Amino acid sequence: MNTTIQIEELSHNTFFWKYYFCWSRGFDEKEEVNIDEALEVVEINETEAYEWESIFFNYDDIEENPRHVAGRINDNLNFAVEFAEYEINFFLNDIYIGNLGGHFEAWFFTLDELLAFEKYPNLFLLFLPMTGIKENEKAVLKPIMVKHLNAIPKFDAHSNYIADCLLNGLIMQSPFEEIEEIGLTNNQNHSVRNVTAYPRYQEDVIELNKILK
Repeated sequence: MNTTIQIEELSHNTFFWKYYFCWSRGFDEKEEVNIDEALEVVEINETEAYEWESIFFNYDDIEENPRHVAGRINDNLNFAVEFAEYEINFFLNDIYIGNLGGHFEAWFFTLDELLAFEKYPNLFLLFLPMTGIKENEKAVLKPIMVKHLNAIPKFDAHSNYIADCLLNGLIMQSPFEEIEEIGLTNNQNHSVRNVTAYPRYQEDVIELNKILK
């Protein structure tokens, strides 16, 4: 089976986006439920969804040959999102920037960096769970999220609610800050850009900061 997923395959794909966002750290603050339970408002045929998922992600061979979506953003930047057995891994220019899973590492992109991908809806939604924002940035990001969620069948009826749940998982306790010789960093736990806690990532962060400027 071809392990490469064309990014166009994700457009208007209800099964994919429900599966994908269930991996995020979103939650319904009022009802105190995690994103997978919150996303039950998106009603799909669960049997059909599981059959689609098993084929799409090639579960029979996922350990040896995980599927991935990849592409070139511009002359200096490419991306890949790999759907491994127990986690989703993210790369820019073949440099690891985080994962969704039991030992997640996220909060890599700033709001401005995410918004630079806004003209590529599928990429914008893929990078959304890798983004870290401050509480007061929710008002900027939410209407853009709602616009893109509205394009997904069966998400559109609940896009405001889903956006709120996803936003809850993006809030950082520590803001991004500029450090001389390194560029943008943060002190958020579970962030690849936290070079204080994870000095092994420092050289990669320096390289990506230059590219993302």
